[in-house]
Amino acid sequence: MRIGLLTEGGYPYARGEARLWCDRLVRGLGQHEFRLYALSRDREQERAGWVDLPAQVTQVRTAPLWTAEVDGAWYGRRARRRFAEHYGDLAAGLCAGPVGVPGQGAHSPQEADRFRSALYGLAELAREEGGMV
Repeated sequence: MRIGLLTEGGYPYARGEARLWCDRLVRGLGQHEFRLYALSRDREQERAGWVDLPAQVTQVRTAPLWTAEVDGAWYGRRARRRFAEHYGDLAAGLCAGPVGVPGQGAHSPQEADRFRSALYGLAELAREEGGMV
């Protein structure tokens, strides 16, 4: 089984709150393949490096939750409104319930379409605006 693990401010970085728990999880499920998507909390955390990763971690992608400096980008009212709308739909699609009932809530075709449209909307907005920092 291939598992995507999204972490914020922890694993695979050497410093972080959830580092030990995530490391134990990944090492304990050695029969599965892991792809890590890690969000770093600050420059110091990135400088500290990563823990030694086991062989079942086949990919690591990282992104900072911080920025080194303000880049001077300012988004107009229309772009901010579109971002808020798409992001709201994305969050609603993720949080829809009841979970586990086929054809309802998070599993309904309407919620799947809402999530998909929101994700594509955010990607299109980022492409048009030159990224979304």
